[in-house]
Amino acid sequence: MRFTRADLPGILIAGIAGPLLMLLFLAAFETWGHHGTPLMGAMGSNIGVAVGLAAVFARFIRKWDWPLAFVGVILISVASVYWAQQSGNDGTRIATALKWLGVIGFVGLNIAVLWQILVNGIWPIVERFDARRASD
Repeated sequence: MRFTRADLPGILIAGIAGPLLMLLFLAAFETWGHHGTPLMGAMGSNIGVAVGLAAVFARFIRKWDWPLAFVGVILISVASVYWAQQSGNDGTRIATALKWLGVIGFVGLNIAVLWQILVNGIWPIVERFDARRASD
């Protein structure tokens, strides 16, 4: 199997996303002092598997405009919720709306990525399989 330009996002995801997600986990749950417990190994394994799958299937994403837009929505939502918490407005309707915006952004990201995996990865495989079966 040859590497193509379509593999570059997957290589970046595999190399950068794992450590960043582990750092996010450590910071979000304040688990810096869990040395010698199975928590770090378990979370590292789970994050590694998720990042590996994302890197493998990134090859089938041809148009990055919608996924990157949803990532931007999620990042803006996280920053806004952080601002709301720091300013003492965590229990307000605005904070709740910002949290829902993050959830909607995450669902949109999943739909955008899964749709492209289906269109560019799964359906062509099924069509080739059906064509081969019809020719036999």
